Amino acid sequence: MKTERTIEFAIIGAAKSASTWLHLALRQHPSVYMPESETAFFEDPYYDAANLAPLRRLIDEAPPDSRIGIKCPNYLCSPECPPRLARHLPDIRMIAILRNPVDRAISQYYHLIRSGRLPVAPADEAFAAYMRGDFQPPFANKLILGFGCYGAGVEMFRSSFPADRLLILTDLDLAADKREVFRRACRFIGIDDRFVPATIALPRNQGVYFTPILSLIQRLNSKGFTFDPQLGTETLRPGLRAAAARRLALSTSRVSALLRHFVRAQEPEVSSTTRRDLLNYYRADIERLEQATGLDLRAWKNAVETR
Repeated sequence: MKTERTIEFAIIGAAKSASTWLHLALRQHPSVYMPESETAFFEDPYYDAANLAPLRRLIDEAPPDSRIGIKCPNYLCSPECPPRLARHLPDIRMIAILRNPVDRAISQYYHLIRSGRLPVAPADEAFAAYMRGDFQPPFANKLILGFGCYGAGVEMFRSSFPADRLLILTDLDLAADKREVFRRACRFIGIDDRFVPATIALPRNQGVYFTPILSLIQRLNSKGFTFDPQLGTETLRPGLRAAAARRLALSTSRVSALLRHFVRAQEPEVSSTTRRDLLNYYRADIERLEQATGLDLRAWKNAVETR
């Protein structure tokens, strides 16, 4: 990208896997500039290789000596993204933070309900249909199941970049030591790893699964966004009422997340059969990821098999 400043790193995934936690933590670092919102430029269905104005606008806002980064967790498993990033940002360093794909798929399912893109329906019914190849709406295939195929995603990026350009972190690392996960990310992008973000101990975004609250948030988000029925992408509705609905939906989600510590009925109701079916769906890709990276992911498989 021909500009005095350039994007030096990106959080590329995975969706519903603590990428927001890492984004928030890195944004607090005095040596880092990251836009508050996700940068969907490289996955945009209307991507224009000749028009880099959106990226330049982001760069123009950065302080002179900061490391500039972006975040978009859909990049990892979107085939169009690696060559686009390599074309415009050949020296970029990338971080992928991954979650057990079974848990990620369930979390993504409920996220799409909250946003208004899926109807409120039992997860077991929905995933039984997905296992049969029945995806209604069609974008559920990619957003719910496809974005958990990390092994394929890592291989796509390694076909466009050297292996050492991609740092892979997992929920297992987070469970062991959040501070060390943050420090590894700092060292990878070349900034002081002694800085401690104020939010380092906060949990990653918590899902909402309690049906009455879920339905309320869905209705609010439907007033705040419009959705592409084919791609599942969202667009802000204009106006003060729409903005107020979005703010209220976000506030309700946060309150519900806090209540999960006290109301266990808010945990997602997903049967062991559904979880095993999802593990079988992802098993080959998990093993593919292990072979490609040397990671030991037996805990992902055991977490499902021992339930």
